[in-house]
Amino acid sequence: MPLDQRLHGKNGQVKIDVLGGSSLVTLGDVAGWTLGMATPRAVVTAFGDTNVRRVAGLPDFTGDLTSWWNAVATSSPAYFAAVLAGTPVTLKLIPNTLDPTVYFQGLANVDGGLDVSATGAISSKGKWDAASNWVMAP
Repeated sequence: MPLDQRLHGKNGQVKIDVLGGSSLVTLGDVAGWTLGMATPRAVVTAFGDTNVRRVAGLPDFTGDLTSWWNAVATSSPAYFAAVLAGTPVTLKLIPNTLDPTVYFQGLANVDGGLDVSATGAISSKGKWDAASNWVMAP
């Protein structure tokens, strides 16, 4: 893939290992996901420095998941089973399924809820944060 290629998000994907399953399954009806990797910085300014100096800490992997509720699909109820279980699940975030070798993956704590409106479709919104070390491939 060329280094300067800009991509549309339409081919994104989320995979999840629901409740200790042996393999990752695609989380269906996902409408979007976010990945944050904010890195806190600590001030290490000493006497004699001519400006404030900082050092970087560890990245904080966090994000959001949005999807459409689908009571028939196995992934919607399975995702909420993982939320209610309160145990970390493996989460794999793929920006573009046309190049599935590029992804972010690790154990994550997940939460979620439903947004039900008399004038709209039922949607699901949730947050996740890292429960172990995360990797970026490649």
